[in-house]
Amino acid sequence: MGDEIEIREALPFLIPLLILQVVLLVVALVDLVKRERVRGGNKVIWGVVIVLVNIIGPVVYLLAGRLEGADSGDQD
Repeated sequence: MGDEIEIREALPFLIPLLILQVVLLVVALVDLVKRERVRGGNKVIWGVVIVLVNIIGPVVYLLAGRLEGADSGDQD
């Protein structure tokens, strides 16, 4: 019964973190799929990092994994 109370008290803090995690995951994966090239040249490895390293993985990819000028080809 004590665990139930602790979980309820933690929910207001956990829900925003969960939402942040999902948003970062989706944004990073969409960007990864759209890009032709990424730093290190291996999109599969970046995908694993994004999915398995929780909040830090997508942030690291978005800050360091993307190559400038390597967009998805949506240029006019």
